[in-house]
Formats: sequence, C-alpha cells, structure tokens
Amino acid sequence: METELLDLFRSLASISEEETMLLAQGRRGEIAGLVQAKIRLVGAVDHEVARLDRTSPDWRDALDPDVRAELAELAARLRDICSANGAALKRQIDLSDEMMAEIAADARRRRGSGSGAYGASGGMAFAGAAVPISVNASF
Repeated sequence: METELLDLFRSLASISEEETMLLAQGRRGEIAGLVQAKIRLVGAVDHEVARLDRTSPDWRDALDPDVRAELAELAARLRDICSANGAALKRQIDLSDEMMAEIAADARRRRGSGSGAYGASGGMAFAGAAVPISVNASF
C-alpha cells in the first residue's frame, strides 16, 4: 500500500516537473503525452486513496513515520511544481493572446478600417465596419 502510493506520487512529481520544463522552454508540442500520463496518474492516486479509505479508514495514522514524511515532502514538491506549471501556462497563454492581437492589428493595417465584398458586376463595395478576424483560440 505505502510503496504503491509513494511510487504514484514520485511519478506524478517527475512528469509534472518535465511538463513545466517543456512549457518554460516553449515546447508545447511535446507535452501531449505527458498530460495524458499525468491525468492517468492523478486518477490512479485518487483510486488508491479511495481504496485505502474504504479498506482501512485509519491507514493515514498507521503509516510508517518515514513514509509519512516522504509523502508530505512529495506533496509539498507537487504543490510547488503545480504553482510553477500554472505560471508557465499563464505565460504561454499571455504570449498567444499578444500574438493574436498583433496579427489582428496587422490585418487591420493592411486592409484598412473597412471591409468589402465583390458585387455582381465584379466591382468591390466597401462598408465602414471593421474587418472581421477569426481566431482559433484552442490550446
């Protein structure tokens, strides 16, 4: 019981650290597999804790003091990693927002402030409305 829980926490911390490092380096394309593994590990931790709570409600009190200390250390490490991960994700999202705003501004500069459409005779009719910009904002 203790060994499996420790292994799950260690694996989760390791994968989360790697994900944060890749995010900090701007290598978003390489994190998909890590995210999937992290989701599975979190599910496994939840499952293991629920199983322990069901089979032995006092399992936390029965933990070996060394194991308890290591679990506490891993939990603190995960908290710090998640904080760094959140900051890296926020930077990536902010950067993407800035790039999209610059692309929209450049499109407006190139096209002007109005939009146009071809008429039946082949001529262009211009309206005073801004050029519509469509952005796929999925990350």
